[in-house]
Amino acid sequence: MENILELLYDQPARVHEKDSPFVNTAQIRNKHMELLTDSMTDEQKDLLEAYFEADDKIDNMMNFDRFQYAFHLGAQFMAEILEGRGKLLNQ
Repeated sequence: MENILELLYDQPARVHEKDSPFVNTAQIRNKHMELLTDSMTDEQKDLLEAYFEADDKIDNMMNFDRFQYAFHLGAQFMAEILEGRGKLLNQ
């Protein structure tokens, strides 16, 4: 059995199959977006595009914040594990 650090480091990438709930939901979203934009004026499409760009920027900022938190937490785990390992070896 692998230790927790190996499991966290070697976590397999998530690959979504063509019939997965993720892919099905994405297809439904895309279909609805096509229907919505087909009924919009050019000005409305520009406003919607500006909204999506701002939303993407916010998502990127939030993802970076999550990464920072997770990285910091991981470093704290590592420091605690290494400190504990040293205590075990000195006994």
